[in-house]
This record gives sequence, structure tokens and C-alpha cells, in this order.
Amino acid sequence: MGLVPEGQPKYNDLIDIIIESAKKTVEVPQIDGTMANQTIIDPEVIWWKTGSVNSSMFSRFAFELKEFERMATEAFTHMTKERARIFGHQVIDIGTSYRRSIDAKSSESLRDKNNSQSTLIDKINRNKIEKVYTAKGEIKKGMWDGIMGRDGQRERDDD
Repeated sequence: MGLVPEGQPKYNDLIDIIIESAKKTVEVPQIDGTMANQTIIDPEVIWWKTGSVNSSMFSRFAFELKEFERMATEAFTHMTKERARIFGHQVIDIGTSYRRSIDAKSSESLRDKNNSQSTLIDKINRNKIEKVYTAKGEIKKGMWDGIMGRDGQRERDDD
């Protein structure tokens, strides 16, 4: 009957699910020099999960961007400290530009005669998925039913 086992968190809404999926365990040094595991929320995971980009290549772009940004830390093993610092800042600044473009794309609201794409804010405000229906054919059927009565509907159902 959909019972959640004791000790398991209950997900009441989408935000709880996103926050739970963004948690990760990290090792944190303690005062006595030992390491302890601590669960934290990774804000980057939340950022990626809330992006709304309709592209089959978005996940590949995410991978390439993360690999590109990793060069900022890798630079310190291949360059002098000063050059690596400058290069690292350049890489992070370019990565920030890409992230801002993703934010802009996620904020686009598109609509044409056949499709509708809402922004994340729109989706949260409405708490539903927007659908666009074409009613032209349905209006013709409805008018025909008005002329023919319920027999017209039965005839179409029999066909």
C-alpha cells in the first residue's frame, strides 16, 4: 500500500527529492586530527538538476564543462604556481560564462502552435506540466454532434 519502511525518509514533494539526491558524504578533519564523515548538500548538483534545457546533448555538455573546469586544478601539477593560478582563474571565468548561458537558456519560455516549454519558475508556480492542445478538429466534431445528436457520436465510435 505504498508504506515507507521505518527509518526511510518520506518524500512529500519535488524539493525534498532534489535535496536528498544532492547530499554527499565528505571527510572532515576533526580537532584531534582524525577524519569524520559528514553529509553535506552539494549546491552544484542542485544547480544541474534544476536546469531546464531541452537538448539530447545537454548531459554531454555538462561532462565536457566539468572536464574543462577540472583543468583549473590540474594546472597546479603541470605549471608553476603563479601561471597555474592565472590559468585557473581564466578557466573558471570561462566556465562561469557557460553556466550563465545555461541559466539564460533555462529561463526561456517558448510557445508555438504545437508546443509549449515553461521555465522552472513557471512550473513551480503552476505545480503542473503545461500542455497545449489543438482544438480545431474537436470543434468540428462538436458542431457535427450538435447537428446529428448523440447518434453521430455512436456512428463515429462504430467506424
